[in-house]
Amino acid sequence: MKYLIVLLAFSLLSQKTIVSQESMSVEDAIAIAMKHNYDIQLATNANLQAKNNKSIYNSGFLPSATAAADGRYSSSNATITNQAGVETEIPGVETKGYGGSVGLNYLLFNGGARKYQYDKLKNLYSLSSLQKKTQIENTLIEVYTSFYNVARNQEQLKTVTEAFQISKERLERVTAQQKYGQKTTLDILNARVDANKDSINLINVHVLVENNMRNLNFLLGRDINTPFLAEADVTLNEELAYLELLELLREKNNELQQWEINQSISRQELKINQAGWLPSVSTNVSYGFNYNDNGPAGFLAEQQTTGVTAGINLNWNVFDGGATKVRVQNAKIAMKTQELNQRKVQLNLENQLAKFWAEYTTQIAIIRNEEINVEISNQNFLKSKELFNLGRITSIDFRQAQLNFINTKLNLLNAKYNAKIAELQLKKFAGLLTNN
Repeated sequence: MKYLIVLLAFSLLSQKTIVSQESMSVEDAIAIAMKHNYDIQLATNANLQAKNNKSIYNSGFLPSATAAADGRYSSSNATITNQAGVETEIPGVETKGYGGSVGLNYLLFNGGARKYQYDKLKNLYSLSSLQKKTQIENTLIEVYTSFYNVARNQEQLKTVTEAFQISKERLERVTAQQKYGQKTTLDILNARVDANKDSINLINVHVLVENNMRNLNFLLGRDINTPFLAEADVTLNEELAYLELLELLREKNNELQQWEINQSISRQELKINQAGWLPSVSTNVSYGFNYNDNGPAGFLAEQQTTGVTAGINLNWNVFDGGATKVRVQNAKIAMKTQELNQRKVQLNLENQLAKFWAEYTTQIAIIRNEEINVEISNQNFLKSKELFNLGRITSIDFRQAQLNFINTKLNLLNAKYNAKIAELQLKKFAGLLTNN
C-alpha cells in the first residue's frame, strides 16, 4: 500500500511538472528545427559549396593572367684574350640585370568538354538544392513524428494516471469492505494486482515521455533535457485524394527530380568523355621587358629588350590507347543504369505512397469507430462503478469495465496520432510537406 501511495505521488508530481512547463506547438518545433537542426545546417553548407563550384570562376571560360619579374647580379674576375693573343685580367667584373613580363593564356576549344563540364556543375548545384530540400523534408517528418509522439505520450500519461487513481480507490474500497465482511481476501489481492499493473504502466509511459522529449530536443538542436509541454491538438486533413497525391508524386517528388538531374549529368559525362576524341586549341599573348648590364668584360655594355609575344597551340591526342573509348562506353552504361534506378525509385515511392494511404484511411475509419466505443465504454464504466459501489457486481467485472474504457481511450488517441503521421508522410511523398 505504501508503494502505491509513493507511485501516486510520483504521478501527480509528474502531471504538475508537465503543466508548469512551457507550452510548445508543432509550428514552434518546426521553426526551431529550421534554424538549429544540425542536419539542415550541414545540407545548407553543402549547397553553398555547390553554389561556389558552379561559379563562372570555376568554369574554365575565363583566361588566366600571369605576371613575372626577376633580378640578377654577379661579381667575378675575368681574363680576356684578344685576337693577337694578348691576355688582359679584369678583377671584380660586375654584371646585373632585371626583367618582367605579363601574359594571358586562354583555351579556345577543347572539344566542348569545358561547356559540358560547366553545365554539369550547374546541374550539381540544382541537385544539391534538391538534396537540401529533401533533408529538410526528412527532418520535418522526424520532428513531426517526435513531437506527436511526445503529445501522444503526455496524453497517455493522463489516461494511465486516471486509471491508477481509479485502481487505488478500488483497492481502498475493497479493503474497507473486507473489514465488514463484504469482500474477501481474494478481492483485495485482485485489486492490489490490478493497481500494481496500472502503476507499472504509469512508469513505462513516463519513461516514453522523457525519451521522446529528448529525441525531439536533439532534432531541435538544443539541450536534450529542455522540458516542454507539447500541445496535443490534432487536426486531420480528410480532403486528400489518392490519385491527386499519386500525380503530385510523379511531378513534384524531390527524390524523383534528383534522379532526373542525375540523368542529365550522365548525358553530360558522356559528352565530356567524347570530347577526348577532338583536338584542343589554346592561345597566349605576353608583353615583357629585359635589361642587362654586362660590365666591362661584355661585348655589349648594356642590352634592353621590350616586346609582345603571341602564339597559338593545337593539341590532338590522335590515339590514347583506347582509354577514351572505354570511358565513353562506361558513360553510356551509366546512363542506362541511371534510367533503371529512376524507374525503380519511382515504383518504390508509389508503393510507399499506397502503403501510407492504406494506413491513413484505416486510421480514419478506426477513429470513427473508437469515438463511438469511447462514448459507450464511458457509459458502461460509470454504470459499473455505480453498481460496484453498491456491491451489485464483482471487482473483476468492474475492472473489466475500467479496462474497456481505458483501452478505447488509448486506441482513439493512437489512431488520431497515427493518422496524422500517415497524412504527413503522404504530403512528403507528394512534395507538399514544406507547404504546410
